[in-house]
Amino acid sequence: MQYAYNAQRNEGIRFGVYVVFKKTVTFVKEARDELGKVTWPERDEVTSFTIVVVVTVVIVSLFLWAVDTTLMSLIQSVM
Repeated sequence: MQYAYNAQRNEGIRFGVYVVFKKTVTFVKEARDELGKVTWPERDEVTSFTIVVVVTVVIVSLFLWAVDTTLMSLIQSVM
């Protein structure tokens, strides 16, 4: 009786692993198909967007540095 239960349980576990593996393979195949449908940006677009991001980061960094320095000077002069 116990052996039959364990055999059924093991068979269920193996079947579950098979189903998970099959679903994973299906997901990967569908993901590859979808990536083939994507319109990827040209190299020039990526370069220009990257330059915009870098320049924006530098400008914001300089602004925050200026605000921090000003506030630090004000706090030191008060204390």
